[in-house]
Amino acid sequence: MNKPFSDKIPSTRIVDQADTPKRFRFGVLAGAAMAVSAAFAFITARWGILAGLGVTDIIFARFLVAGVLMLPFLLYAGVSSLAGIGWRRGIILALLSGPPFALLNTGGFSLAPLAHGAVIAPPSVTILCTIGAAIFLGERLKAVHIFGATIVLAGILLIGTDGIINGSERASDNVWLGDLLFFASSVLWAAFTLLLRHWRIPAWNATMVVAVLSSLAMTPAYLVLVGPTHLLSLPLGQLALQGVMQGAVLTVFTMTTYSLTVQMLGVSRAVLFPAILPATTILIGIPILGEIPSALQFAGMALATIGLLIALFVPLLLNRKRVEATLRGG
Repeated sequence: MNKPFSDKIPSTRIVDQADTPKRFRFGVLAGAAMAVSAAFAFITARWGILAGLGVTDIIFARFLVAGVLMLPFLLYAGVSSLAGIGWRRGIILALLSGPPFALLNTGGFSLAPLAHGAVIAPPSVTILCTIGAAIFLGERLKAVHIFGATIVLAGILLIGTDGIINGSERASDNVWLGDLLFFASSVLWAAFTLLLRHWRIPAWNATMVVAVLSSLAMTPAYLVLVGPTHLLSLPLGQLALQGVMQGAVLTVFTMTTYSLTVQMLGVSRAVLFPAILPATTILIGIPILGEIPSALQFAGMALATIGLLIALFVPLLLNRKRVEATLRGG
């Protein structure tokens, strides 16, 4: 009988909190890597949409590549137990972070500009996880979190308002619907994050199971519903690029580093890293995609960023000062 794969890779063992400097630095490094790689994946998805690929085309390439990459590891870890996760939990995780999530998130980029996805999705995940961690995981939710969350929601409202007011002046008059899809995908990802922490599932195990199950579901569904003829008509270079960026980078690398961040730092600390995404994604996207944010988008981005800084960094600073005062008093 194969041992759970987590026993074979010591770096994926679960910890309750970042209680050593080395572990904290490793968690921060993983979180930063996750944020940068996700930013490039977001930009690539929007680029693929603008180049003529459909939402289902991008998702097909994403999970085909991710599934092929992860299948050997899952076979080695043990398919019968899904690498020790179990079929019920594995299927739930795949539903939350696999094709349904990808359809909502990538679908948003087909209706809304890059700035909307960058500003709406990451802050929403952060706030939902912060609240969910307090309710379901017993992590304390302070007044400063609530205040910061309110500011973030105000920023998201500005972004959505921009989509409704100016949508008819752009390529799509359903920008607001794209914003709604981004938020719905955030709800799924937040649930995935909370369950990952609650079930104490190792990062690599979660990645391989989600990738393989998603590939097994998405690949035949795409070939039957869309058809090989449509697939052969697509630009091969753009499809390959999406496979690499969405499959290898977003699904495998980003999911692994994100899961490691949750394990090393806990939910409340890990979800601060999506705060890096809005500014990073929009700034990188300006020269690549040529999408200049409007005044309302800039205002929403600023509010969301300020709210995240208040909700996530101020408590850490206050706690550090409290510890320093205690040590001086002792």
